[in-house]
Formats: sequence, C-alpha cells, structure tokens
Amino acid sequence: MRINLEVNLRDIPGELLRVLDPIAKYGGNIVSIIHLRERLLKPSQRVKVNLIVEVPSQKALENMIKEIEEKGIIVSKVGEVKKKRIVTVALVGHIVDTDLRDTIDRINDLKYALVEDVSLSMPSPEKESSAIFEISLDENVDLAKFYKELEKICKEKNLLLIREI
Repeated sequence: MRINLEVNLRDIPGELLRVLDPIAKYGGNIVSIIHLRERLLKPSQRVKVNLIVEVPSQKALENMIKEIEEKGIIVSKVGEVKKKRIVTVALVGHIVDTDLRDTIDRINDLKYALVEDVSLSMPSPEKESSAIFEISLDENVDLAKFYKELEKICKEKNLLLIREI
C-alpha cells in the first residue's frame, strides 16, 4: 500500500535520517521526499517533509509511525495515496463552437475525473476540429459508467467520441 506521510522535523543535521530508519526497518520503500527548507522564516522553525512510502502492511505502517513518534518527531498527516488511472480519448466535431471550456468543466464535475491535458487541432473555423483529452480517473471508477457520462456530453454537443484502445 502506498501512503503519504507528513512529518515536522527540527532543522538540524540527521533529523531526516531518524525518520528514514524506522521506514526501512519495517520494510517501507521511499517513493518520493519533498523537503522545502528554504521556506523557513527563522532557524528555530520546524521543516515540513512530505514522504510517499510503499509499506508492506497496515501493521508495518503502525510500527513505523509509533517508532517515529517515540523519537519525538511530529507526524502531522498519514493517509493512503489515491491512485489515478489516465484515460485518453479523442473528440471530433465543432469542439470550440460547442464551448470547449464547458466540456472540460462538465467532465471535471464528474467528481472522480479531472481533465489533465487537452491538445486541440483546428484546421479552420468552419471545419470540424479534433481534441485529444487526457483525463485522470480515481482508481476504482467503473469505466463503463465514465464512458456513459462522457457519451452523454458528446451526444448533447454533437461530438464524436473515440475511446482509447
């Protein structure tokens, strides 16, 4: 399981290592570390460090956190990282005339979907255009449900939907 762990560290040498030791001890694997030390206003402030960690089990996570906190380190957030799935679709038709912004907003309003990128090809204003949409979906979304909602939007705007293979 992949978790997001946020800790508040004293700004002294070796403090991050005190967090990493228990993670390694219980089989955790560091995916990423974000450490923004330059935002400190004064040396006495704590440094917020955000770690994405793969842990083998809930028990291992509990042991990691317990040991980190026993070292006097503040654990401010622990949460599972939601995985996303990227779906690429093409829309063909009068995309700009049917309000591209509205199409994006309606997809984003699905709550489990977010338009990450759009590439538009528009040969001329009177001709049909095409757009490639990269859409991230929450991991457990039913694809059939998503495509049904997207087809409804396309039908209302008289756009052809081409799904990824």
